[in-house]
Formats: sequence, C-alpha cells, structure tokens
Amino acid sequence: MLGLAEITSTYRTKLIISVYKDWIKKGQKVLDIGCGNGVVSAKLIKDLDIDLIGCDIDKYLAHKIKFVKMKKVGILPFDDETFNVAMFNDVLHHTEKDNQLNLLNEALRVSKQVVIFEVDPTVSGIIFDFIMNRIHHFRMNITFTFRTNDEWRKLFKKNKFKYKVKHVQKPFLYPFKHVAYLLTK
Repeated sequence: MLGLAEITSTYRTKLIISVYKDWIKKGQKVLDIGCGNGVVSAKLIKDLDIDLIGCDIDKYLAHKIKFVKMKKVGILPFDDETFNVAMFNDVLHHTEKDNQLNLLNEALRVSKQVVIFEVDPTVSGIIFDFIMNRIHHFRMNITFTFRTNDEWRKLFKKNKFKYKVKHVQKPFLYPFKHVAYLLTK
C-alpha cells in the first residue's frame, strides 16, 4: 500500500510546493503538524531546502525525518516561537472543529507564521479523501470536519488572525480542490 501512498502524496506535494515556495524561505525552521507517514515532509525538506520537524499524535513514518510525538491532542510540545513556520497539510479537516481553532492558536504560539493547505470540500474530494486515508493509515480513527473557504475566512476574522489566501489550480482528473492560507498574528 505504501507504493500508492507514495504516488498520491508525491503528486499532492507538487501542488503544496507550488504554493509554499512563495511563503517559506530556504533554510527556515519548519514544523509539519500532522505529518503522517512523512512522505510529504521528506519531499518538502528536499525541494524547499528547509529544516523540518514532523509532529503527529501517532508515529507511523515511512520516511526518516526528525519527529516529535504529541503527548496530548491539541498541545504542541514546543516552546513559544521555536519555528519560523508551522504547517498543516490536509490535516485540519481530520480533527474536531473546536480542536482546529486550538491547533491554529498553538501553531501561532510556536511559530511566527502558519501555512495551511486544505481541501475545499466537494463530494468527490470527500470520498477520495476517505479512501486515501484508509490506504495511508487504516487503523487511525479519522474524523471529517471540512470547512468551506468562507467558513475558514470567518474563523480567521473572528479570531483576529491576519491571513492571505491562494486558490490552488485543480489539475485535470485530480479529485481534490485545494485552498491555501498564510496566517500571522
């Protein structure tokens, strides 16, 4: 199953890099929150030339990257402003909505800025996301708490987060529509 995960994650990573290359500078210290199997993290390290540490509630890495396991859901085990950038790559829709806000606040605590690459929910995207998550880590209990672009913007405004938005060009036959955000305090 890792072969399919490698293919899908590598393709998705190209889309992530197309957005992040304008927001993340070479050599920056980056926290990948919800790094999963580390496939995306390993490619980001190489292609963006960054110092990345992965962090997740479970350790099931398929690639050797620096990693710190979260001891508690919603609490990042790092000091204030440890990182230049914290990132969420298709992660936030897999946590309860209350925890989404908590994780964003935690990410802004441990970093100077937060980048988010998130699924803009469509029927096909939700179905494919469910299937791909079962392939990547079938034992994990995965919630699906998608927010639309408007819902994300309302959340950011309500919590006084400064943000920029980038809509990601959806390639032909690609089942997901993505949107990316850059948050600062």
